[in-house]
Amino acid sequence: MSAATALIELDDPVRGRLVVGSGQTVVLLGPSGAGKTRLIRALLGLEEARREPVLSVRGRRARPRELAALVGWVPEGDGVFLSDSIWDNVAHPPGVTPNDPNLARDALDLVGLAERAREPVANLHRRGRRRVALARAIASRRPLLVVDGELDPTLWALLPGVLEQAPGVESVLLATATAGDRAWKADTVALVSDERLVAQASLAELVDSTDPEVRAVLSWVSL
Repeated sequence: MSAATALIELDDPVRGRLVVGSGQTVVLLGPSGAGKTRLIRALLGLEEARREPVLSVRGRRARPRELAALVGWVPEGDGVFLSDSIWDNVAHPPGVTPNDPNLARDALDLVGLAERAREPVANLHRRGRRRVALARAIASRRPLLVVDGELDPTLWALLPGVLEQAPGVESVLLATATAGDRAWKADTVALVSDERLVAQASLAELVDSTDPEVRAVLSWVSL
């Protein structure tokens, strides 16, 4: 894939290579502790490092903070504010630019929480809080949606349809330790080990690979 067709491209001598093409879904796949979250945080400039990753955005060299401005992020720890309502978390979360109320309302509807918008987030279990974080990311109307960690099975099944209706979302990066349908159906899968990208290809190609590093990562994940 050429840089001209890539939304983001990481080509780093330490971290390896990752390409998320325009209109693509890419899965970051690796066992727990492989460094998927730290890699995402480094890409977004949220991880202390001796050197910044070598990044391009739409074919132009960029710094992590420039990429972060294009990302709607569902962090592994949710990042929701338990003292606030579901609506406040999505429409105007503390410390960031407020989301358009119409977009916030639509996003909550997409994740099935519109009727509970005025409830405290503290009323929700973790799966519900993940839905709030996803709605907030969708409402931000940014081109790259990054989902770090699992969503509930019902939402995973609905996610392709949700994203088709999400305005502004162009590409998706999902980080998981379990392959499942989302990895088999993704445009590409990027394997992660020790905070480094080992290889990127379709999951079918990776499963057929004889590369020892690829085989080692796949041996630790559920296919």
